[in-house]
Amino acid sequence: MERLRATCSILRVVQPMRVIPVIDLKGGRVVRAVMGLRDFYKPMVNSVYGTCEPIELATRLLLEGFKVIYVADLDSIMGGAVSEGVLRSLRDLGAKLMADIGVADEEKLEKAAELADYPVIATESVPSLGFLSRALESYGDRALVSLDLRGGRVIGRASEISGRTLSECCRLLKALGVRKAILIDFDRIGAYSGPNVEGAKELIERGFEVYVGGGIRDLNDLIALREIGASGALVASALYSGRISAQELRALGLI
Repeated sequence: MERLRATCSILRVVQPMRVIPVIDLKGGRVVRAVMGLRDFYKPMVNSVYGTCEPIELATRLLLEGFKVIYVADLDSIMGGAVSEGVLRSLRDLGAKLMADIGVADEEKLEKAAELADYPVIATESVPSLGFLSRALESYGDRALVSLDLRGGRVIGRASEISGRTLSECCRLLKALGVRKAILIDFDRIGAYSGPNVEGAKELIERGFEVYVGGGIRDLNDLIALREIGASGALVASALYSGRISAQELRALGLI
Protein backbone atom coordinates (compact mmCIF):
# COMPACT_ATOMS: atom_id res chain seq x y z
CA MET A 1 0.00 0.00 0.00
CA GLU A 2 2.81 2.42 0.90
CA ARG A 3 4.50 1.63 -2.40
CA LEU A 4 1.25 2.35 -4.27
CA ARG A 5 0.87 5.67 -2.50
CA ALA A 6 4.44 6.59 -3.35
CA THR A 7 3.89 5.67 -7.01
CA CYS A 8 0.73 7.77 -7.18
CA SER A 9 2.60 10.68 -5.62
CA ILE A 10 5.36 10.41 -8.21
CA LEU A 11 2.83 10.35 -11.05
CA ARG A 12 1.19 13.50 -9.74
CA VAL A 13 4.56 15.24 -9.64
CA VAL A 14 5.56 14.13 -13.13
CA GLN A 15 2.39 15.26 -14.87
CA PRO A 16 0.20 17.49 -12.71
CA MET A 17 -2.63 19.48 -14.24
CA ARG A 18 -1.77 23.13 -14.75
CA VAL A 19 -4.00 26.16 -15.12
CA ILE A 20 -2.95 28.26 -18.08
CA PRO A 21 -4.24 31.84 -18.22
CA VAL A 22 -5.59 33.00 -21.56
CA ILE A 23 -4.94 36.33 -23.24
CA ASP A 24 -7.47 36.99 -26.00
CA LEU A 25 -5.77 39.68 -28.05
CA LYS A 26 -7.65 42.02 -30.39
CA GLY A 27 -6.55 45.44 -31.57
CA GLY A 28 -3.55 45.26 -29.25
CA ARG A 29 -5.75 44.93 -26.15
CA VAL A 30 -6.88 42.03 -24.00
CA VAL A 31 -10.57 41.47 -24.67
CA ARG A 32 -13.24 39.49 -22.87
CA ALA A 33 -14.21 36.55 -25.06
CA VAL A 34 -17.81 35.37 -24.98
CA MET A 35 -19.05 32.35 -26.93
CA GLY A 36 -16.75 32.94 -29.90
CA LEU A 37 -18.69 36.02 -31.08
CA ARG A 38 -15.51 37.88 -31.93
CA ASP A 39 -17.05 40.91 -33.63
CA PHE A 40 -18.57 41.85 -30.27
CA TYR A 41 -15.51 41.37 -28.08
CA LYS A 42 -14.58 44.48 -26.08
CA PRO A 43 -11.47 45.38 -24.07
CA MET A 44 -11.53 43.72 -20.67
CA VAL A 45 -12.85 45.96 -17.89
CA ASN A 46 -13.37 45.46 -14.16
CA SER A 47 -10.65 42.83 -14.05
CA VAL A 48 -9.04 42.08 -10.71
CA TYR A 49 -5.74 42.61 -12.56
CA GLY A 50 -6.75 46.18 -13.40
CA THR A 51 -5.52 46.27 -17.01
CA CYS A 52 -6.33 45.27 -20.56
CA GLU A 53 -2.75 45.88 -21.72
CA PRO A 54 -1.26 42.48 -22.63
CA ILE A 55 2.27 43.16 -21.39
CA GLU A 56 1.07 44.54 -18.05
CA LEU A 57 -1.31 41.63 -17.59
CA ALA A 58 1.30 39.03 -18.47
CA THR A 59 3.79 40.63 -16.08
CA ARG A 60 1.30 40.31 -13.22
CA LEU A 61 0.46 36.74 -14.16
CA LEU A 62 4.12 35.76 -14.16
CA LEU A 63 4.64 37.42 -10.76
CA GLU A 64 1.80 35.24 -9.43
CA GLY A 65 3.65 32.13 -10.55
CA PHE A 66 2.07 31.22 -13.87
CA LYS A 67 4.66 29.80 -16.25
CA VAL A 68 2.72 29.32 -19.49
CA ILE A 69 0.30 31.77 -21.10
CA TYR A 70 -2.11 30.95 -23.92
CA VAL A 71 -2.54 33.72 -26.48
CA ALA A 72 -5.33 33.83 -29.06
CA ASP A 73 -4.28 36.41 -31.64
CA LEU A 74 -7.80 37.17 -32.82
CA ASP A 75 -6.81 39.72 -35.46
CA SER A 76 -4.57 37.16 -37.10
CA ILE A 77 -7.10 34.35 -36.67
CA MET A 78 -9.67 36.51 -38.48
CA GLY A 79 -7.33 37.06 -41.42
CA GLY A 80 -5.38 40.13 -40.32
CA ALA A 81 -1.74 40.68 -39.48
CA VAL A 82 0.00 38.68 -36.78
CA SER A 83 0.51 40.61 -33.52
CA GLU A 84 4.19 39.88 -33.79
CA GLY A 85 5.44 42.71 -31.58
CA VAL A 86 3.17 41.75 -28.69
CA LEU A 87 4.06 38.07 -28.92
CA ARG A 88 7.78 38.82 -28.97
CA SER A 89 7.41 41.13 -25.98
CA LEU A 90 5.54 38.45 -24.04
CA ARG A 91 8.34 35.97 -24.62
CA ASP A 92 10.90 38.60 -23.63
CA LEU A 93 9.17 38.68 -20.23
CA GLY A 94 10.07 35.02 -19.81
CA ALA A 95 6.62 33.61 -20.49
CA LYS A 96 6.26 30.28 -22.25
CA LEU A 97 3.64 30.82 -24.94
CA MET A 98 0.97 28.62 -26.41
CA ALA A 99 -0.28 30.71 -29.30
CA ASP A 100 -3.06 30.40 -31.85
CA ILE A 101 -2.46 32.86 -34.69
CA GLY A 102 -4.85 31.15 -37.12
CA VAL A 103 -2.43 28.81 -38.89
CA ALA A 104 -3.93 28.46 -42.36
CA ASP A 105 -0.83 28.27 -44.57
CA GLU A 106 2.89 27.58 -44.49
CA GLU A 107 3.80 31.20 -43.80
CA LYS A 108 1.68 31.41 -40.67
CA LEU A 109 2.82 27.98 -39.55
CA GLU A 110 6.45 29.10 -39.69
CA LYS A 111 5.56 32.34 -37.91
CA ALA A 112 3.69 30.47 -35.16
CA ALA A 113 6.66 28.17 -34.62
CA GLU A 114 8.97 31.20 -34.45
CA LEU A 115 6.87 33.22 -31.99
CA ALA A 116 5.46 30.51 -29.71
CA ASP A 117 7.02 27.79 -27.61
CA TYR A 118 3.95 25.69 -28.37
CA PRO A 119 2.29 26.63 -31.68
CA VAL A 120 -1.42 25.85 -31.82
CA ILE A 121 -2.92 24.48 -35.01
CA ALA A 122 -6.68 24.93 -34.80
CA THR A 123 -9.33 23.04 -36.71
CA GLU A 124 -11.15 26.29 -37.46
CA SER A 125 -8.11 27.47 -39.47
CA VAL A 126 -6.25 24.46 -40.84
CA PRO A 127 -6.99 23.98 -44.57
CA SER A 128 -6.65 20.19 -44.76
CA LEU A 129 -5.58 17.13 -42.84
CA GLY A 130 -2.64 16.82 -45.23
CA PHE A 131 -1.43 20.25 -44.12
CA LEU A 132 -1.92 19.24 -40.49
CA SER A 133 0.07 16.06 -41.00
CA ARG A 134 2.98 17.98 -42.53
CA ALA A 135 2.88 20.51 -39.67
CA LEU A 136 3.11 17.73 -37.11
CA GLU A 137 6.02 16.16 -38.95
CA SER A 138 7.84 19.50 -38.84
CA TYR A 139 7.16 20.50 -35.25
CA GLY A 140 6.33 17.26 -33.46
CA ASP A 141 5.56 17.54 -29.76
CA ARG A 142 5.84 21.33 -29.76
CA ALA A 143 2.59 21.58 -31.68
CA LEU A 144 -0.88 21.25 -30.20
CA VAL A 145 -4.04 20.65 -32.21
CA SER A 146 -7.04 22.68 -31.10
CA LEU A 147 -10.34 20.90 -31.55
CA ASP A 148 -12.83 23.74 -31.89
CA LEU A 149 -16.45 22.85 -31.22
CA ARG A 150 -19.75 24.62 -31.66
CA GLY A 151 -23.07 22.91 -31.12
CA GLY A 152 -21.26 19.66 -30.41
CA ARG A 153 -19.65 19.61 -33.86
CA VAL A 154 -16.12 20.38 -34.98
CA ILE A 155 -15.59 23.76 -36.62
CA GLY A 156 -13.19 23.37 -39.50
CA ARG A 157 -12.06 24.65 -42.88
CA ALA A 158 -10.88 21.18 -43.82
CA SER A 159 -13.68 19.21 -45.45
CA GLU A 160 -12.44 16.01 -43.78
CA ILE A 161 -13.32 17.30 -40.31
CA SER A 162 -15.82 20.13 -40.69
CA GLY A 163 -19.15 19.33 -39.02
CA ARG A 164 -18.00 15.99 -37.67
CA THR A 165 -18.61 14.81 -34.14
CA LEU A 166 -15.81 14.80 -31.64
CA SER A 167 -15.63 11.01 -31.77
CA GLU A 168 -15.28 10.99 -35.55
CA CYS A 169 -12.61 13.65 -35.46
CA CYS A 170 -10.71 11.82 -32.71
CA ARG A 171 -10.29 8.79 -34.94
CA LEU A 172 -8.96 10.90 -37.81
CA LEU A 173 -6.50 12.80 -35.62
CA LYS A 174 -5.31 9.64 -33.92
CA ALA A 175 -4.52 8.17 -37.33
CA LEU A 176 -2.36 11.23 -38.06
CA GLY A 177 -0.38 10.68 -34.87
CA VAL A 178 -1.75 13.68 -32.96
CA ARG A 179 -0.77 13.42 -29.28
CA LYS A 180 -1.62 16.79 -27.75
CA ALA A 181 -5.09 18.26 -28.10
CA ILE A 182 -6.83 21.36 -26.85
CA LEU A 183 -10.60 21.09 -26.56
CA ILE A 184 -12.19 24.51 -27.07
CA ASP A 185 -15.98 24.59 -26.79
CA PHE A 186 -17.01 27.92 -28.31
CA ASP A 187 -20.53 27.77 -26.86
CA ARG A 188 -19.03 27.75 -23.36
CA ILE A 189 -16.38 30.47 -23.70
CA GLY A 190 -16.98 33.20 -21.14
CA ALA A 191 -20.43 31.82 -20.39
CA TYR A 192 -19.68 30.22 -16.99
CA SER A 193 -21.60 27.14 -18.11
CA GLY A 194 -19.04 24.54 -17.04
CA PRO A 195 -16.31 22.89 -19.12
CA ASN A 196 -16.91 20.06 -21.55
CA VAL A 197 -15.87 17.33 -19.14
CA GLU A 198 -17.38 14.49 -21.15
CA GLY A 199 -15.62 15.54 -24.34
CA ALA A 200 -12.33 15.90 -22.48
CA LYS A 201 -12.80 12.49 -20.89
CA GLU A 202 -13.33 10.90 -24.30
CA LEU A 203 -10.12 12.44 -25.63
CA ILE A 204 -8.16 11.32 -22.56
CA GLU A 205 -9.51 7.78 -22.84
CA ARG A 206 -8.34 7.71 -26.46
CA GLY A 207 -4.82 8.52 -25.33
CA PHE A 208 -4.53 12.26 -26.01
CA GLU A 209 -2.78 14.72 -23.72
CA VAL A 210 -5.66 17.13 -23.20
CA TYR A 211 -6.05 20.80 -22.39
CA VAL A 212 -9.56 22.15 -21.91
CA GLY A 213 -10.91 25.63 -22.55
CA GLY A 214 -14.31 27.24 -22.25
CA GLY A 215 -16.92 27.40 -19.50
CA ILE A 216 -14.79 27.13 -16.36
CA ARG A 217 -16.65 28.68 -13.44
CA ASP A 218 -14.77 27.85 -10.27
CA LEU A 219 -12.34 25.57 -8.49
CA ASN A 220 -14.78 22.66 -8.58
CA ASP A 221 -14.61 22.65 -12.39
CA LEU A 222 -10.83 22.54 -12.25
CA ILE A 223 -10.87 19.70 -9.73
CA ALA A 224 -13.28 17.76 -11.98
CA LEU A 225 -10.88 18.15 -14.92
CA ARG A 226 -7.91 17.10 -12.80
CA GLU A 227 -9.77 14.00 -11.62
CA ILE A 228 -10.34 12.77 -15.19
CA GLY A 229 -6.67 13.28 -16.06
CA ALA A 230 -6.62 16.55 -18.01
CA SER A 231 -3.13 17.99 -18.46
CA GLY A 232 -4.24 21.59 -18.37
CA ALA A 233 -7.12 24.03 -18.20
CA LEU A 234 -7.25 27.28 -20.14
CA VAL A 235 -8.86 29.95 -17.99
CA ALA A 236 -9.72 33.58 -18.70
CA SER A 237 -13.03 34.98 -17.41
CA ALA A 238 -13.07 33.06 -14.12
CA LEU A 239 -9.52 34.18 -13.31
CA TYR A 240 -9.85 37.82 -14.36
CA SER A 241 -13.22 38.26 -12.64
CA GLY A 242 -11.86 36.92 -9.35
CA ARG A 243 -14.00 33.80 -9.24
CA ILE A 244 -10.70 31.91 -9.06
CA SER A 245 -7.53 33.35 -7.55
CA ALA A 246 -3.88 32.54 -8.06
CA GLN A 247 -3.57 31.96 -4.32
CA GLU A 248 -6.25 29.26 -4.44
CA LEU A 249 -4.62 27.68 -7.48
CA ARG A 250 -1.25 27.53 -5.73
CA ALA A 251 -2.86 25.88 -2.71
CA LEU A 252 -4.23 23.16 -5.01
CA GLY A 253 -0.95 22.70 -6.87
CA LEU A 254 -2.45 24.01 -10.13
CA ILE A 255 0.23 26.62 -10.82
